[in-house]
Amino acid sequence: MKKFFCVLAFLMMTCHSVRAENATDGFYTRFDVGYSYSNQPTVKKGYAVELGFGQKWAKVLRSEFSVAYSRNRLKDLDNEARSRFPSLAAMTTTYVDLFSYKGVSAYVGAGVGIARNDMPDFVFDGNRMIGDIKYRLSWKAAAGVGIDLPKNLVLDIGYVYTDLGRFSAETVAGERFRQDVRIRKILLGLRYNF
Repeated sequence: MKKFFCVLAFLMMTCHSVRAENATDGFYTRFDVGYSYSNQPTVKKGYAVELGFGQKWAKVLRSEFSVAYSRNRLKDLDNEARSRFPSLAAMTTTYVDLFSYKGVSAYVGAGVGIARNDMPDFVFDGNRMIGDIKYRLSWKAAAGVGIDLPKNLVLDIGYVYTDLGRFSAETVAGERFRQDVRIRKILLGLRYNF
Protein backbone atom coordinates (compact mmCIF):
# COMPACT_ATOMS: atom_id res chain seq x y z
CA MET A 1 0.00 0.00 0.00
CA LYS A 2 2.93 2.36 0.63
CA LYS A 3 4.05 1.85 -2.97
CA PHE A 4 0.58 2.90 -4.14
CA PHE A 5 0.80 6.23 -2.28
CA CYS A 6 4.34 6.84 -3.57
CA VAL A 7 3.18 6.32 -7.15
CA LEU A 8 0.13 8.53 -6.56
CA ALA A 9 2.29 11.33 -5.13
CA PHE A 10 4.62 11.11 -8.14
CA LEU A 11 1.67 11.31 -10.53
CA MET A 12 0.28 14.35 -8.75
CA MET A 13 3.64 16.16 -8.98
CA THR A 14 3.96 15.45 -12.70
CA CYS A 15 0.35 15.69 -13.74
CA HIS A 16 0.82 19.11 -15.37
CA SER A 17 2.42 17.32 -18.31
CA VAL A 18 -0.68 15.17 -18.87
CA ARG A 19 -3.84 16.46 -20.56
CA ALA A 20 -7.21 14.80 -20.96
CA GLU A 21 -8.67 15.12 -24.45
CA ASN A 22 -12.07 16.51 -23.53
CA ALA A 23 -11.83 17.41 -19.84
CA THR A 24 -12.93 20.79 -18.57
CA ASP A 25 -12.66 22.37 -15.16
CA GLY A 26 -15.79 22.65 -13.06
CA PHE A 27 -17.97 21.27 -10.30
CA TYR A 28 -19.58 17.85 -10.32
CA THR A 29 -21.65 15.59 -8.11
CA ARG A 30 -21.75 11.78 -7.99
CA PHE A 31 -23.77 8.90 -6.61
CA ASP A 32 -22.57 5.29 -6.35
CA VAL A 33 -23.92 1.96 -5.13
CA GLY A 34 -22.09 -1.31 -4.87
CA TYR A 35 -20.91 -4.47 -3.22
CA SER A 36 -18.53 -4.53 -0.24
CA TYR A 37 -16.42 -7.44 0.98
CA SER A 38 -13.28 -8.10 3.00
CA ASN A 39 -10.33 -10.50 3.03
CA GLN A 40 -10.66 -10.66 6.82
CA PRO A 41 -12.24 -14.01 7.76
CA THR A 42 -14.58 -12.48 10.35
CA VAL A 43 -15.91 -9.70 8.08
CA LYS A 44 -18.49 -10.81 5.55
CA LYS A 45 -20.00 -9.26 2.45
CA GLY A 46 -22.36 -6.31 2.48
CA TYR A 47 -23.32 -3.25 0.47
CA ALA A 48 -22.19 0.36 0.11
CA VAL A 49 -23.72 3.68 -0.96
CA GLU A 50 -21.76 6.88 -1.63
CA LEU A 51 -22.65 10.49 -2.38
CA GLY A 52 -20.08 13.13 -3.21
CA PHE A 53 -19.40 16.48 -4.80
CA GLY A 54 -16.16 17.97 -6.02
CA GLN A 55 -14.29 20.11 -8.49
CA LYS A 56 -12.08 19.22 -11.41
CA TRP A 57 -9.09 21.50 -11.92
CA ALA A 58 -5.69 21.53 -13.61
CA LYS A 59 -7.22 19.26 -16.29
CA VAL A 60 -6.33 16.00 -14.54
CA LEU A 61 -6.96 16.63 -10.84
CA ARG A 62 -10.22 16.28 -8.91
CA SER A 63 -10.81 17.26 -5.29
CA GLU A 64 -13.88 15.74 -3.69
CA PHE A 65 -15.84 15.52 -0.47
CA SER A 66 -17.95 12.39 -0.03
CA VAL A 67 -20.14 10.59 2.47
CA ALA A 68 -20.12 6.79 2.30
CA TYR A 69 -22.42 4.34 4.07
CA SER A 70 -21.46 0.68 4.27
CA ARG A 71 -23.05 -2.26 6.06
CA ASN A 72 -21.30 -5.59 6.48
CA ARG A 73 -21.75 -8.72 8.59
CA LEU A 74 -19.47 -9.88 11.38
CA LYS A 75 -19.01 -13.58 12.06
CA ASP A 76 -16.54 -15.11 14.49
CA LEU A 77 -15.40 -18.44 13.08
CA ASP A 78 -14.79 -19.97 16.51
CA ASN A 79 -17.72 -18.68 18.55
CA GLU A 80 -20.22 -17.97 15.78
CA ALA A 81 -20.95 -14.46 16.96
CA ARG A 82 -22.99 -12.69 14.29
CA SER A 83 -23.84 -9.04 13.90
CA ARG A 84 -24.44 -6.49 11.18
CA PHE A 85 -22.38 -3.37 11.64
CA PRO A 86 -22.87 -0.12 9.71
CA SER A 87 -20.34 2.63 9.17
CA LEU A 88 -20.79 6.21 7.95
CA ALA A 89 -17.59 7.82 6.71
CA ALA A 90 -16.98 11.42 5.58
CA MET A 91 -13.82 11.85 3.52
CA THR A 92 -11.93 14.29 1.37
CA THR A 93 -10.26 12.70 -1.63
CA THR A 94 -7.91 13.72 -4.42
CA TYR A 95 -8.13 11.92 -7.76
CA VAL A 96 -5.69 11.93 -10.67
CA ASP A 97 -7.05 11.24 -14.15
CA LEU A 98 -4.23 9.22 -15.71
CA PHE A 99 -5.34 9.34 -19.35
CA SER A 100 -8.37 9.65 -21.58
CA TYR A 101 -9.05 7.79 -24.81
CA LYS A 102 -12.23 8.08 -26.85
CA GLY A 103 -14.33 9.12 -23.89
CA VAL A 104 -12.90 6.60 -21.42
CA SER A 105 -10.73 7.95 -18.58
CA ALA A 106 -8.74 5.98 -16.00
CA TYR A 107 -8.08 7.40 -12.56
CA VAL A 108 -6.52 6.71 -9.16
CA GLY A 109 -7.18 8.45 -5.87
CA ALA A 110 -6.54 8.59 -2.14
CA GLY A 111 -8.56 10.07 0.69
CA VAL A 112 -8.77 10.53 4.44
CA GLY A 113 -11.57 11.31 6.85
CA ILE A 114 -13.62 10.26 9.86
CA ALA A 115 -15.78 7.14 10.19
CA ARG A 116 -18.69 6.68 12.58
CA ASN A 117 -18.55 2.98 13.42
CA ASP A 118 -21.66 1.49 15.00
CA MET A 119 -21.42 -1.95 16.61
CA PRO A 120 -24.90 -3.22 17.65
CA ASP A 121 -25.49 -5.51 20.63
CA PHE A 122 -24.81 -9.21 19.98
CA VAL A 123 -24.02 -12.48 21.74
CA PHE A 124 -20.39 -13.60 21.92
CA ASP A 125 -19.27 -16.86 23.57
CA GLY A 126 -22.51 -16.98 25.58
CA ASN A 127 -22.20 -13.38 26.81
CA ARG A 128 -24.31 -10.47 25.68
CA MET A 129 -22.04 -7.79 24.20
CA ILE A 130 -23.14 -4.18 24.48
CA GLY A 131 -22.33 -2.39 21.26
CA ASP A 132 -20.73 1.01 21.04
CA ILE A 133 -20.41 3.90 18.60
CA LYS A 134 -16.89 5.13 17.93
CA TYR A 135 -15.46 7.84 15.69
CA ARG A 136 -12.25 6.67 14.02
CA LEU A 137 -9.74 7.97 11.53
CA SER A 138 -10.45 6.40 8.15
CA TRP A 139 -8.65 6.37 4.82
CA LYS A 140 -9.09 4.92 1.36
CA ALA A 141 -7.33 4.18 -1.91
CA ALA A 142 -9.29 4.04 -5.16
CA ALA A 143 -8.97 3.27 -8.86
CA GLY A 144 -11.47 3.14 -11.68
CA VAL A 145 -12.64 4.28 -15.07
CA GLY A 146 -15.09 6.94 -16.18
CA ILE A 147 -17.04 6.58 -19.43
CA ASP A 148 -18.46 9.74 -20.97
CA LEU A 149 -22.22 9.73 -21.55
CA PRO A 150 -24.52 12.34 -23.11
CA LYS A 151 -25.87 15.32 -21.15
CA ASN A 152 -22.76 15.89 -18.99
CA LEU A 153 -22.96 12.45 -17.39
CA VAL A 154 -20.09 10.06 -16.69
CA LEU A 155 -20.57 6.37 -15.90
CA ASP A 156 -18.13 5.55 -13.10
CA ILE A 157 -16.89 2.01 -12.38
CA GLY A 158 -14.56 1.92 -9.38
CA TYR A 159 -12.69 -0.15 -6.84
CA VAL A 160 -12.16 1.27 -3.34
CA TYR A 161 -10.07 -0.09 -0.46
CA THR A 162 -11.19 1.46 2.83
CA ASP A 163 -9.76 1.17 6.34
CA LEU A 164 -12.68 2.07 8.63
CA GLY A 165 -10.77 1.72 11.88
CA ARG A 166 -11.98 -0.16 14.95
CA PHE A 167 -15.42 -1.40 15.98
CA SER A 168 -15.86 -2.30 19.66
CA ALA A 169 -18.27 -3.77 22.22
CA GLU A 170 -18.06 -5.03 25.81
CA THR A 171 -19.95 -7.02 28.41
CA VAL A 172 -21.34 -5.66 31.68
CA ALA A 173 -18.33 -7.26 33.38
CA GLY A 174 -15.97 -5.29 31.17
CA GLU A 175 -14.87 -8.02 28.74
CA ARG A 176 -14.08 -6.28 25.46
CA PHE A 177 -14.54 -7.26 21.85
CA ARG A 178 -12.62 -5.28 19.23
CA GLN A 179 -12.41 -5.62 15.47
CA ASP A 180 -10.42 -3.49 13.04
CA VAL A 181 -12.32 -3.47 9.75
CA ARG A 182 -10.91 -3.08 6.24
CA ILE A 183 -13.32 -3.45 3.36
CA ARG A 184 -13.12 -3.46 -0.41
CA LYS A 185 -15.90 -2.01 -2.54
CA ILE A 186 -16.89 -2.48 -6.17
CA LEU A 187 -18.96 0.58 -7.09
CA LEU A 188 -21.10 1.60 -10.04
CA GLY A 189 -22.31 5.16 -10.26
CA LEU A 190 -22.92 8.35 -12.17
CA ARG A 191 -21.12 11.67 -12.17
CA TYR A 192 -22.89 14.83 -13.35
CA ASN A 193 -20.70 17.71 -14.51
CA PHE A 194 -22.22 21.17 -14.03
